[in-house]
Amino acid sequence: MANFTTFLDASGNGRDQPFVIVSGYIANYLQWKLFEQSWNRSHKDFGMQLPFHMADFVAALENPKYATQRNARPDYVEIAKDPVRADDFLKSLAMIQLSTVVCGISAIVDMEVYSNVSSLLDLREIVPPYALGARMCLAKVHRWENEFAISESVECIFEEGDFEQGKFTSLMIDEGEEVPIYGKKKDFAGLQAADQYAWEQYHFLSRHRLDANTEARRSFGALLHRIPKLHTHATQEVLINVCHAKGINPLTGVRK
Repeated sequence: MANFTTFLDASGNGRDQPFVIVSGYIANYLQWKLFEQSWNRSHKDFGMQLPFHMADFVAALENPKYATQRNARPDYVEIAKDPVRADDFLKSLAMIQLSTVVCGISAIVDMEVYSNVSSLLDLREIVPPYALGARMCLAKVHRWENEFAISESVECIFEEGDFEQGKFTSLMIDEGEEVPIYGKKKDFAGLQAADQYAWEQYHFLSRHRLDANTEARRSFGALLHRIPKLHTHATQEVLINVCHAKGINPLTGVRK
């Protein structure tokens, strides 16, 4: 592991969901070691198995049918019987993130904005939503490096298997960048935290779009507001600039 490492995961598939969000955390080597020890200990204390997976955890809490599913996790089904204990577990995970990571990184791709820009051309073939979000996260990491004069490049590890990940790899190769590093959640506690961070952002924004009075889960609010962050949105201007950078006229969809 490098002096500093960023672990990144994604939420939303870019096909039939309103957002694609790529996010995660930067921390140094010793911080990630402490993080992993604390993360594992919290799971042990609450009787939870590793790796942590936020979607399954919340499904166990909120979906009565989850327990009957063939792939239901018994540990999540059990803790869901005690909502207070389940909430305490989430708070413990949030506290670990609050006390160990240096900076949060996020890129939010609103699929409504993306689709509007992509109406005259298949932007997905050039820079699909996941690749765009991942690329924007890398730009934020590089900004952080420059801001704090980090001498060694920050290692970035993406969760393996996210939707359209292969196109992100191809994009990086085409742009002359290093091939992205992918890892499994079971091998990196940092990816499990990134999973929680991305999931919380996605579902809060999805609910907020339907109801502007939606309040964030308290543990998520702490992550969002008490950890320094570099967040970015794929605005229409950003997408048009991507088209220009790729030699495409966004008004006609024709390559220059």
